[in-house]
Amino acid sequence: MKKYINSTKYEDALEHVTRLREFYQQVFVYIIFVIVCLNFKNNIIVFVRTHTDNVDNNFLSWLNINIILVPVLWGIAILVYGLYLSKFKPSLLKKWEEKKLKKFMDEQTISGFH
Repeated sequence: MKKYINSTKYEDALEHVTRLREFYQQVFVYIIFVIVCLNFKNNIIVFVRTHTDNVDNNFLSWLNINIILVPVLWGIAILVYGLYLSKFKPSLLKKWEEKKLKKFMDEQTISGFH
């Protein structure tokens, strides 16, 4: 039984480390994307102006806002996921996880698995 517990702990730790690695990879890609996006923001707008006939100023405003808004929203998503990985979870989520875990353990006990 002790080997099983250690194996489960190892698998949990491995899963957590894998999620952390993926998180850091996503942060790296995000940083590169933001640097490229913000450095070339004006070039993108100038390119659209010069290579499009009768470009609408509303479209250029929309494009400008989206070049800034996409990194902001992506950054918020990364922040939320980072908080989740660091075990900073709202009490509602903790209660839900505990309830589901208890239900699963009760089902396993009833069905004869230990």
